[in-house]
Amino acid sequence: MSKNKSMEEVSVEQLISNYNLVVPEIQREYVWGLNTHGILETFISDIKEGYKSHKKDQNKSNKELEVLNKLFLQADNLAKDSIKKMILELGVNENPINIGFLYSYRPDYYVYNDRNEDVYLIDGQQRFTTLFFMLFYLAIKENRKEDFIELFRFNKELEKIAFDYRVRTLTHNFFIDLISNSHSVEDLNQIQSKNWFLSNYKNDITVNSIVGNIKSNSLTGTLPILDYHFNDDVNKYFDYVKTQIKFWHFKTEETSQGEELYITMNSRGQQLADNENVRARLFEEETIRANQLEWSEKWENWQDFFWKHRNKKDINASADNGFNELLRWVCVIEMFDNNIRLEDEEGYSTDLKKLIKGDSSLKLPIKYLGIQKIEHLMSAVKYLFETLPNNLEKIKEGYSLYKNFNLISEYWLSSKEKGLTQIELFRLLPILKYVSIRLQDGKTIDDLQLFRLIRFFYNLRQDDTVGKTPDVQLLNALDLVSIMGIDNDDITSIVELKGVSKSLLNKEESKKLNYLKSVDDRTKLETWFWISEDHTEAKGKISHIIELGERACAEFDLKFDSELYLKVLKAYRQLILNDAKIWGNFLNTKLYNVNNDRIQYAYSLYRNEDYLDCAYERYLNPVDTIEVFFEKKQKQFIKEYANEKEMFEEESYKKQLYIYYILNTQIKGEWVWDGNWNFGAFNYEMDSSYKSLFKNNNENIIFQKYNQQWRYSYGYNPQNGIYTQHNYDEQYNYFQELINWANK
Repeated sequence: MSKNKSMEEVSVEQLISNYNLVVPEIQREYVWGLNTHGILETFISDIKEGYKSHKKDQNKSNKELEVLNKLFLQADNLAKDSIKKMILELGVNENPINIGFLYSYRPDYYVYNDRNEDVYLIDGQQRFTTLFFMLFYLAIKENRKEDFIELFRFNKELEKIAFDYRVRTLTHNFFIDLISNSHSVEDLNQIQSKNWFLSNYKNDITVNSIVGNIKSNSLTGTLPILDYHFNDDVNKYFDYVKTQIKFWHFKTEETSQGEELYITMNSRGQQLADNENVRARLFEEETIRANQLEWSEKWENWQDFFWKHRNKKDINASADNGFNELLRWVCVIEMFDNNIRLEDEEGYSTDLKKLIKGDSSLKLPIKYLGIQKIEHLMSAVKYLFETLPNNLEKIKEGYSLYKNFNLISEYWLSSKEKGLTQIELFRLLPILKYVSIRLQDGKTIDDLQLFRLIRFFYNLRQDDTVGKTPDVQLLNALDLVSIMGIDNDDITSIVELKGVSKSLLNKEESKKLNYLKSVDDRTKLETWFWISEDHTEAKGKISHIIELGERACAEFDLKFDSELYLKVLKAYRQLILNDAKIWGNFLNTKLYNVNNDRIQYAYSLYRNEDYLDCAYERYLNPVDTIEVFFEKKQKQFIKEYANEKEMFEEESYKKQLYIYYILNTQIKGEWVWDGNWNFGAFNYEMDSSYKSLFKNNNENIIFQKYNQQWRYSYGYNPQNGIYTQHNYDEQYNYFQELINWANK
């Protein structure tokens, strides 16, 4: 093999006959044995399919060769030369598999008279390491270990081998020990129980990837997986893998950019599963082939970005999930730009819907990918995940009371194996598209405006419409940022733009954006809006609180502003924060519904009309403590009864319960909710100690608290009964005591 060409197609045998391949220290660990995405099994399957085609062609050639040999013996001298040429051409017929690029770089210590020079393997490590152990396994299985030792120039005494992780002592020692001590398939299957297998080997990611994790529920480890696929296969694969699996070997030192390319590539390491074929396809474009070094460097840098942002808590994490997810994002945005919409009544393609949902059976539609498209989105990704976080510190200074600035999760870059959820895509892709649009047009990015846009989609994730149709709303969101274009970088601008989806720009969002656009102190009002939206009970919806503010504006002829909104917000929040202490005060309001023998609190209770009225009253009267505020309301209620007889004859279950509540908290002691905020009316006459205070039309109705389920047939539970009714004292005048208290 000539050594003066920068790129050649070579087999494992050709490559290793001229070089000692060294995996440099800065390269990542070998991880294909972890079988993420089933990449190793796919690799093995491809090789087996290639072998079948090779054998089929070989058998065909043998038959043709037999015919030609017979013809040669019978031919005259003139015909023999032509037949001989045909025989020679048939004898070298091959059907190899090319598995992509392998990049190497010659180290500084290279000596020109070395017979087998050392080269650093800087891309192709995962594939070549896999082929190395495939050849070792096949050599053991096919009784050809000596051929393997000769091929890779293995020297046990000198601890040398032609493919080595030599700069990583633990990994290097494992290679030497494995080859020295393995003589049968059984030895390979029992590696971890062998005396030579050091306990420290278990701490090496590469070793674990080779031998497998015995605690895993799935099949892992290069050698166990090879054994699973080849053990019962009678075919002989060793020579085929050695000679017919080929690379394009690119020697970077033969180019003027070699040193620079090495620096950028040698930290990258692992090749991606889904990306193997994608990269090969994309690099076939003429414009890319003309600048292959430049684009190769960029590609490696992109992969390195996802390696740096991998899940560092997982020792087996790689760049695969993140980079594959990036390709999915590009496809979704490009399909959107090409007006490929979701399946609907007009029969649009379902592929985009599957892509958004993360359908693992769907292959990436490569026709929507392109190197330049990936580059554009990758620039946006880097800005969003690396530049913006650094710039947020200055933005935070203007929002001293608001703390939730971590709205873009770095976890999305390492991602789950199935990729981001539809809601996560809804939050992320419109932002990436917005950033990409501005970067491509050379526009500066106002980080505050960018954060406001991020916040807009972050809050909308909780909207019911978005939750029910996240795929459709993702497209609406991409539409929105497209409509904003490059001239409208402020999210408030969308209230004046045509074509924005009403699912996103709903009445509440429109109202909030209009107020933010018109007030003098936008930052303050944003602070209170954002804090309100983030409260658990709000679920992103605060129109009811805004309406309290508008109510105050109308009553006192004030302009809506941040200070007024803050006052009503404080009154509203004070009620919520004192739930357990004050909740009984709503027993006689619209927050409770009576349905036969059930008295249940209403759904969306914090948006209930009576609850909001109470909050508004509290806004008007902020001086009293919360206890005094409700005590006054209770006394006002009791005073509505002219005398104790009128109270005794009260028939409303809600009013009876409210009287019990006041009696227990103000006269008899504490009311204990215990999480049971619903009530059942119980007709009980078996025990005189369980006694209603009220007339109840000759029925002895007592009340029992419950949480979610209550059945009359379960029987009465005194623990959840109202204290006064099951500790009834006939000598005590409860109602008169209440009337006396109310009139003090």
